[in-house]
Amino acid sequence: MAMKIAIAQINPLVGDIDGNLKLIEAFARRAEQAGADLAVFPELAITGYPPLDLLEKKNFIDANLKALKQLAALKLKTALAVGYVDRNPAKKGKPLHNAIALIDGGKVAARRFKSLLPTYDIFDEARYFEPAADNRPVRFRGTVLGLTVCEDIWAGTSLLPSRLLYRHNPAQSLRAAKASVIINISASPFYRGKSALRRRLLSGLARKMRAHIIYANQAGANDELIFDGNSFALGPDGKVAAAAAAFAEDLVLVDTAGRARPGPRPSQDETAEIRDALTLGIRDYFRKLGFKQALLGLSGGIDSAVVAALAARALGPQNVTGVLMPSAYTAARSVSDALALACRLGIRTRTIPIKSIYSSFLKELKPEGKGISLTMQNLQARARGSLLMALSNSNGWLNLTTGNKSEIAVGYCTLYGDTAGALAPIADLFKTEVYRLAACFNRDEELIPRAIIRRPPTAELKPGQKDQDDLPPYKTLDEILRLYLEENRTPAEIAARGFNPALVRSILRRVELNEYKRKQLPIALKVTEKSFGYGRKMPIVKALGFTS
Repeated sequence: MAMKIAIAQINPLVGDIDGNLKLIEAFARRAEQAGADLAVFPELAITGYPPLDLLEKKNFIDANLKALKQLAALKLKTALAVGYVDRNPAKKGKPLHNAIALIDGGKVAARRFKSLLPTYDIFDEARYFEPAADNRPVRFRGTVLGLTVCEDIWAGTSLLPSRLLYRHNPAQSLRAAKASVIINISASPFYRGKSALRRRLLSGLARKMRAHIIYANQAGANDELIFDGNSFALGPDGKVAAAAAAFAEDLVLVDTAGRARPGPRPSQDETAEIRDALTLGIRDYFRKLGFKQALLGLSGGIDSAVVAALAARALGPQNVTGVLMPSAYTAARSVSDALALACRLGIRTRTIPIKSIYSSFLKELKPEGKGISLTMQNLQARARGSLLMALSNSNGWLNLTTGNKSEIAVGYCTLYGDTAGALAPIADLFKTEVYRLAACFNRDEELIPRAIIRRPPTAELKPGQKDQDDLPPYKTLDEILRLYLEENRTPAEIAARGFNPALVRSILRRVELNEYKRKQLPIALKVTEKSFGYGRKMPIVKALGFTS
């Protein structure tokens, strides 16, 4: 039987159950006005995703269950499929279920629980939830529905790690039980290329199962995780019947008996998609924490230029301050390039020289030896970090750090210096990717001066310093790091790609020796499959035999 289904792609706030309830109601009423039979909301829409250890609080679970009852009490003409947390009635197993409720006719007409609980990458759902043993279809207004939650639809697809094999496939089991429409509510974090991959895989699944698939994904960002939305509906032929926007809330309507109306396609431009993801990640981090103003150190280099451009795009240039902190080793062109960037972006600037601060440090410390030691270089970075944090404290601004994944991987950064801040927007991008992002910003107009892009990278902590004095060319470094961090290649396998074995060993050794630094860094917005932090869990104290 034909059905009109609305996909309600919302941006909930973790823990704001009252606010999320109002948001769900607002979208539900819009769906009702549009004549939808059913409105589908994302995974854990009532609590926000991921709630983490909030799930251990009894009053949090109680409030979420109360909100579910309040949704039922609205008695809308449009039924709702919404994600929430339910208690496990069994005496054994984990105390909770990751659940989906079908609300119809003023009551919860059906409840189904997530079967497949991911415990890889950033996920740790088995910590909190008990998996469902089975999942039976639901009869709804003449149609047989399958109600699934996120991972339940991905069993047997290439979206999962190659060896992550589940014992059963909930989506196929539901189709075998005559479900003709598979509802999947999701909170699927973004990484590069994932949105196009999802649509391609589920399109093949829809054809294989000869069923409609309704995929409702969360939009917005929580902590380091960015949710791209990109929800869609597929017909049994695998063709897109409706599609929602990327990186924004949206409401789209699909008629299961109607003609396909594809709507927007996932971006094929991965760099532009990363730009949009990072913009949303910054915006939601500030908005959801109640902050409006950002500051960052503006050095005249490529990293701070790209972070400044992202911040201006996310928050508005009037809400961004770039702080120039020249030293005795700062070239005049660094200052002029930073000021030119600020002018093009429309952000404010403030200049605080650190020469006298640095001299005071040296006077008290009385360093031994000749030349500018690493200790002395780090003092400059820490002087700058202290100034940025002082401005943050005194003005109620949040400081954005500007380190990239290449530098962070090998420890080419200073603890409590350039790493001091609240959020690291480009810490999941290798240096070569930062350059690509700069080129993306400059497609329509030259926002980032070409002089910044063309200049060899330098920390300017001693005369004539260049990054390449301490690191191999970034093209080489980044590929070695990518193979090691994202593909888990061994040193021998990496060297077999044509890299000097001694160079490979030295780089990987630096990666592992600097784990202690990464454990102390601000959170990094995740845009790749293997990010530092949640995505890569390594001990600090360990033998280094596996890097040699």
